[in-house]
Amino acid sequence: SLTPTMITAVHLIISLALTTLPSADAFATAGTSRASINENHPYAPAGSRMRNARTASSLTQLFDKPHSQNTVMTSESNIFYYITTGVGKTASTLVSVSFFIILAYQRDAVILTLWIGSILNAVLSKVFKKLLNHERPTALQNNDKVKLKPSDGGMPSSHAMSLAFIGTVICEGVVPMEYRPVAGLAMVTYSAIALRYRVRDHLHTLEQVAAGLVFGLGNALTWLKFGVGDSNAGPVLSWVQDHWVSAETGLFPYSALAIPIVVGILVVGSFERRIALRIKNRGKDE
Repeated sequence: SLTPTMITAVHLIISLALTTLPSADAFATAGTSRASINENHPYAPAGSRMRNARTASSLTQLFDKPHSQNTVMTSESNIFYYITTGVGKTASTLVSVSFFIILAYQRDAVILTLWIGSILNAVLSKVFKKLLNHERPTALQNNDKVKLKPSDGGMPSSHAMSLAFIGTVICEGVVPMEYRPVAGLAMVTYSAIALRYRVRDHLHTLEQVAAGLVFGLGNALTWLKFGVGDSNAGPVLSWVQDHWVSAETGLFPYSALAIPIVVGILVVGSFERRIALRIKNRGKDE
């Protein structure tokens, strides 16, 4: 079976590797360019040269458009592009809702302790951003595809921190041992695609994503060790058992789920970022 350290190493290596993969459109563009060169060869058939002239004209029109309007060159790259975009744009909401569903379904001290850790991890990412004060990529401001442009710092990536933390603690604290390799691989793949989107669309640099993964994984292992504890005897878990769950059923009441909803909106939903952006825009209008 995989140990937490092994899962951590695999998570970090695969996520970083997939995040740094060049875009599929770049491969398609390069392939088209090579085909154009071959067809322009003096000994190429006249029909090929005529077709290439029309292709060159189409490519000129394509790349004269703004970057945000560029069309993906092949069906394969088109599919990969939209999968990456879809996963990246919905990652925060999907992961938060999925975690809440697990929390509502399980309602025991372990999952509640893991949720508390995820909130502290999210708050810590905002603190790190303030302390490090590292700017996001300058190309973000020219990217029309990102409508709500973050105004806070980019180091570390809070998405990377949350994905690394939640993926690790759920895999180690919730998923049965026999399913952990498969669950871990699925979480790593999903995280890699989501983080690749954030690098591709200039929401973060690769260094910011890498820092987020390292911080998130480190926090997850620390929380599992000292918060949940060996044999579920950690101080935070014990406090949750004493104050939040029923001694008879071992579950917390459904009414208590209102707290994760409110806290999730305020912390995970970047509520303060949206308020700050609205105030900034209102100041410009005035």
